[in-house]
Amino acid sequence: MKIKERPEDFVVAEVADIYPEGKGDYSLYLLKKANISTWDALGKIAKRLRISMDSIGFGGLKDKRAIAHQFITIKNGPKKDLKTQEYELIYLGRTTKPMTKDLLKGNRFEVVVRDFPVEKDVLEREVNLVKEFGIANYFDEQRFGSIKSSKEFAVKEIIKGNYEKALYLMLAEGSAVDIERTRRLRECLKKNWRKFEKCLEFAEVTWEKRLIEFLAEHKPSKRTFKRALGLVDREYLFFLGNAYQSFLWNEVLKEVLNTLKVSCFEIDYIAGTLKFYKEVPDNAWKVLKDLKLPLPSPKLCLEKEPINLEEIYQSVCQREGIPGLEKFRSFVKGLVFKTYPRPAVTFPQNLTWEKLDETTVKLKFFLEKGSYATLVIKRLYYGCKNP
Repeated sequence: MKIKERPEDFVVAEVADIYPEGKGDYSLYLLKKANISTWDALGKIAKRLRISMDSIGFGGLKDKRAIAHQFITIKNGPKKDLKTQEYELIYLGRTTKPMTKDLLKGNRFEVVVRDFPVEKDVLEREVNLVKEFGIANYFDEQRFGSIKSSKEFAVKEIIKGNYEKALYLMLAEGSAVDIERTRRLRECLKKNWRKFEKCLEFAEVTWEKRLIEFLAEHKPSKRTFKRALGLVDREYLFFLGNAYQSFLWNEVLKEVLNTLKVSCFEIDYIAGTLKFYKEVPDNAWKVLKDLKLPLPSPKLCLEKEPINLEEIYQSVCQREGIPGLEKFRSFVKGLVFKTYPRPAVTFPQNLTWEKLDETTVKLKFFLEKGSYATLVIKRLYYGCKNP
């Protein structure tokens, strides 16, 4: 199976509660982009308009290798369009509120899947099962780019008090910004860990330079590395913390499916395996269809009926080497674990398909915000392979 072979194979369009009002302090635009990340596109727009990134409001980050349509606002932005090879900015009018993720309702997708030889009746069966039972609403691989190299979570090491290892994973194995921009720094740190003065010249990002300077000036110790973590960019820390929470949430959902005795098949992903069901027995479906699971946080109050969520969350933590949810905390300034309830099941709406040729399928559907189109595709593809 191949997806995103070409940018036009993956088209996503935002649906949001925002529109031109003819008045207000914000200019509303439709951003069309291709083969460029949302962050890079916004950065180039800010540079071209000579404005701060902070003045741009947006709802979500869209895939780089895709054609994406999303709404952005600019406070007192110009009443004009912009167009380059990578993006087009279309002025829609004035509005009274900035675009935020709270205004995002979901996304419409058109996805071409290549190397997908399947009989029509087999795919139709799987599509109908997804329409009836939805899919397990996991976080997909896009959430875990920070562990692409190491396959380890820096925040897990912070929670366990392994501050030096956490820093190594953050700085040498991962990157808060574009991977190519920090490649020389990461390569230097891998070769010269604890000889930080040798890598200072490669630190281009302000906070990374300040952190490397601190490490070079202080004797290596647990206290030094803990203090150094306080110099890590707050947004990057939050991003890493949220990625680890998302991984644990996936593990919790897998345990819920086990507890409910739902028959599943497994799919490998960057952080391990995910379990997908096809059908769900009536007694389990009564629990699962409306179940919402909060992201792990130290002050959760969890239900014990109809399934013992407290026991499930505790067992997942313990498997990670964390004694329990109450210990799911850090003593590093800026690293907090916010929680919110996430549906265990998501239902692709208006799901349709067509065969373009013997090995190519085109899928169309709508997903509520926070759900991953790639999981819909994986569920259908591997479901067809697992009769």
